Formats: sequence, C-alpha cells, structure tokens
Amino acid sequence: MDTIQLSLLIAFAVAAVAQIFYYSFFMFRIIPKSQAETAGRRMPLSVIICAKNEGANLRRNIPLMMAQKYPEFQVIVVNDCSEDDTDMALAELKQKYPQLYYTSIPVDSKFHHGKKLAVVIGIKAARYEHMVFVDADCAPVSENYLATIAGRYADGRQMVLGYGRYARRPGFVNTFIRYETFWNAVQYFGFALAVRPFMGVGRNISYTRTLYEQSSKYRGNLSIVSGDDDMFVSDVGTRANTAVCFSPDGQTESEPKRTWAQWITQKSRHLSTAPLYGFGVKFFLLLETISRLLFWTLFVFLLILGSEMTLQIAAVLFLIRILLMYLSIGMSARKMGEGYLWAWALPMDLLMPAMQSLAWARNIIYRKSDVWD
Repeated sequence: MDTIQLSLLIAFAVAAVAQIFYYSFFMFRIIPKSQAETAGRRMPLSVIICAKNEGANLRRNIPLMMAQKYPEFQVIVVNDCSEDDTDMALAELKQKYPQLYYTSIPVDSKFHHGKKLAVVIGIKAARYEHMVFVDADCAPVSENYLATIAGRYADGRQMVLGYGRYARRPGFVNTFIRYETFWNAVQYFGFALAVRPFMGVGRNISYTRTLYEQSSKYRGNLSIVSGDDDMFVSDVGTRANTAVCFSPDGQTESEPKRTWAQWITQKSRHLSTAPLYGFGVKFFLLLETISRLLFWTLFVFLLILGSEMTLQIAAVLFLIRILLMYLSIGMSARKMGEGYLWAWALPMDLLMPAMQSLAWARNIIYRKSDVWD
C-alpha cells in the first residue's frame, strides 16, 4: 500500500465514519418512538392560515379543516395582499362556516413585507393558547389531524413539529421533491430528539402563545421573506419543550412544484435562513453534506487507484454506511406513511447535494426575493 492509497483510505474512512455517526445519531431517532394519540389532550386550538392568492386552495382545503373530529377549534385566515379572488372565496366560506374568521392586509406599494406580518396578525386574532399553523395550499391528511397534533402536547411540551408532505404525482421531479422533503423531515425530527430543534415547516407546525411571546427575535423583522419558522424554532425550541409528530394522521399534504426551476427557486428561499442557525447546527449540517460528498468521491478514486487490501477495507465501511442509510430511511418511511420512497435512497443520496448546491448558487446570484410561500 503506497502513500497515495493510504491517504485516500484514511480520508475515505474519516468521511465514512462521519456518515455512520450522522445516520446512527440523528436519522434513527424516530424509529423507536411511538405516536399513539393522547386521548386526554383536548385543549381548544386556533388554526392559523396565511393566504396569498390562494382562492382555489382555500375553497378546497377549508372544508377539510372544518370537518375535523375535534371538539373545540377556530380557523383564522389572513389574506395577505391577494390579487385573485381570495376575498370572494373567504366571503363564500364564511357563509357556510360561521366559525371561520378572516382578515385582509391591503396592498400598499410603499410597504413591503413577508409572510411574517400575516403570521403575527393571525396570532393576535387567535383566541386560544395552543395554535396550529398550516399553509393555504395544505390539506389535513386525516379528519383526526388536529386530535393527533394536540395529542403530542404532554409533559410540558409547548411546540410540535409536524411533517408537511407533498402529493404523489407522476414523474421523476415529483419523486425527488417528495424524497428530499421526507429526508429533511427525518433530519430535523432527529435533531429535535437528539440535541435541540433547529427548524420547522410552516406547512405543519404548532406552538403556544406563551412560547411565541418568549421569542424577541421572532416577533421582530416583519420584512423577512422566508425562514421565519426556522428562526422561531431555533430561538426558543429545546429538547424539553418540543415534540415531533410524524404519524400519518398528523400530516398535511400540498401540491409540489412541477419543474426543476420552480423547485430550485422555492428551495433557495428555504435555504436563505440557514446562515442564521447556531454554530452547532451549522457544523453538523455541513459535516453531513461534506462527508457525503467525500464519501462518494473518494470511494470512486479508491476503486480506480486502490490495492486489493484498501478496497477490502473501503468496501466494509461502504457497506456499513449504505446499510445504515437504507435501514434508517426504510423504517422512517414506513412510520411516516412514505413507504415506497426507501427504494430511491441510493440515487437520491447522489443527486440531492447537486440540486441543493444549485439552490445555494441561486441565493448567491439573486440575493433578494419579494415572494413568500
């Protein structure tokens, strides 16, 4: 074994061990967890929906939310400067559902704001301590959605991180988007259970008014376009006050983007808040990305340049990491009702870093966006 082969093997071993640690410590966290509903938790809930040009989605999804099997809840819709028929849709829905409350933010060319303002207005309108946030294009997967989310409030929990999945549609772009969303959810669930939460998704998150009022960072900066959920979760979330909900009954579903360009634009907005994460979170996220890239790159070099001995050692580490990946992804997908996605684990393991890099590159080129979603 010459110096080059030894150097390649050592570097590959370091990358492989980092990957094995990451999957073992973070990605296996939800597998032993039970998500049985806590029947005694039936506190009143305020459901807050922020809508921007969402007339059609509100007509489709508000009835599904109103049909929830839950004893006491209200639904609040904040119409944020919509230019479609959202106002008309809300007026029609109000006739059918008197318990629906809605308000509108008028268009003002001199005042630019992000989704955050609509969220704050929704919180101010909420009657109840426990609040559930979903997007206007999201539908509750089950009529027990609210009961399932409420059931996660136990043992002093003040926040519940949920899973907002995307609908299954034909085509590889759809498969990629669904897998990447699922993988990210397993990751942020794992962080919440292992260390501390660092992000959530506005498509499915719940927290108390008390927790909201503790976050001075979140209550400021109304101009932020995207990532306000991440800022809030990373600011006030802890292992002690945060629960995760991955049960299929506690999920929401929305329509995904249809093209690569649309997804990259959306993803770049979601990534815009990543620099604001704490040092520890950024370290582990970078560790995963860099070690994965090195894992695959160095393994290829070892296949070309390695001796029989180096290949044998590399093959053992390679198989351990691949086995852990398939076990964690497969078992998590089964628990979250995304069973077939495990079959795509290997190709997506190679593709995700490349596509995420394109989203990062877009953020560098186009540093500002006035669109929230």
